[in-house]
Amino acid sequence: MSTKDCPPTRDIIVWAKVPDVPAGAQELGNYNAATCESTFKWLEQTSPKEAGDCLEAAWASDNPGYNVDAEPAARLKKVQVAIGPSC
Repeated sequence: MSTKDCPPTRDIIVWAKVPDVPAGAQELGNYNAATCESTFKWLEQTSPKEAGDCLEAAWASDNPGYNVDAEPAARLKKVQVAIGPSC
């Protein structure tokens, strides 16, 4: 499958908090270019789900001005996916 068959590209911000580490964030695309798998789906399948873990993902466009380099990272607005028992 080529990238021309994938959905339009939108940026996603992923916020994560694990025990004893400041919350962090990063910006990702909304799908895997090789497989066209949704980043939201991939996060649901691969994120840690232990006590104290929380991962949230939201559209970057719903979080204008968000600073992914801030430590600790701020929580997201309009979260699309929340994974982990501490969310």
